[in-house]
Amino acid sequence: MARPLRIEYPGAWYHVMNRGANRNRIFSKNDDYELFINVLNEACTLFNVYVSAYCLMSNHYHIVVHTPEGNLSRFMRHVNGVYTQRYNRKYKRDGTLFRGRYKAILIQAEEYLTQVVKYVHCNPLKAKITNNLNNYKWSSHSFYLKGKSDSDWLDINSLLAYFSSRKKEAIIMYKEFMDIGLEDEVMRFYSKKAQCSIFGDSGFVEMIKGKFVKNDKESTLEIKEKRVILGEGKVKDINKAICNTFNIAESILFQTRRGNENIPRLFAISLSRELSGLTSPQIAERYKIKSYKTVASSNFRLKERMRNSRKIKKQYTMLKGQCGQGEI
Repeated sequence: MARPLRIEYPGAWYHVMNRGANRNRIFSKNDDYELFINVLNEACTLFNVYVSAYCLMSNHYHIVVHTPEGNLSRFMRHVNGVYTQRYNRKYKRDGTLFRGRYKAILIQAEEYLTQVVKYVHCNPLKAKITNNLNNYKWSSHSFYLKGKSDSDWLDINSLLAYFSSRKKEAIIMYKEFMDIGLEDEVMRFYSKKAQCSIFGDSGFVEMIKGKFVKNDKESTLEIKEKRVILGEGKVKDINKAICNTFNIAESILFQTRRGNENIPRLFAISLSRELSGLTSPQIAERYKIKSYKTVASSNFRLKERMRNSRKIKKQYTMLKGQCGQGEI
């Protein structure tokens, strides 16, 4: 099973979640929720990490985490490991409690932190456990309503500061904010089956990819999501090279021409198939192809054209060499 991509650096914010194995309960009684909160407290103190929001459900949890020292993995190893040990000891059981490694989404805090906290706090409503979030005990929502937390590890001030520098005004604005539905962009992001590990605008995503993914020489390409990210970068390089060679706009590469073959588009599809490492369905999606089977047939058509045209074959060979060397 492919390992999820981990991106860690000082000051990063994450939405972290995990679920019980086979969707089994991870909190069987009320004091189990308290046990997990105590483990969070311990881990925050040990690793200088702060939690700005949490929501504990019967078979999964959500936490919003800030890591001043860029040490999410160590923090989460303690949280999941110690809670599992204590839960197993309490119920005289052994084995895994969680379904596997936790999911961590890196957040562009300036743009999306408030929306992610709202999403986390609204989970009991989504699950129809309660009709009123104010009545749900096992989330940090109530602390925001009061404007203070009981412990240093739960940092609500960082988020309230996004609303106002004055505490009373920030609390009022938070309440109004929670009464408004989640933005469509947030709903789309969380509704995806194959969820990205980065939640931010295009500039933030490209910065993270360039700094922590493309330049990461030690990480293995067997990490599924990293392979996709690197593949997307290669597709962009291929598209740029083809547009420069044929002096066309990139939009041409996404168009089919009835009655006429779009040679630049065939080049792009075939080069992506050879050089990007992406699967045929992933390539089909990027070139607006309805069926992934068309990727293979496009490659076949191009090979037929190259057999009959030395010019096309020469152009393709030149572009392949150019794109295979790295970024354009």
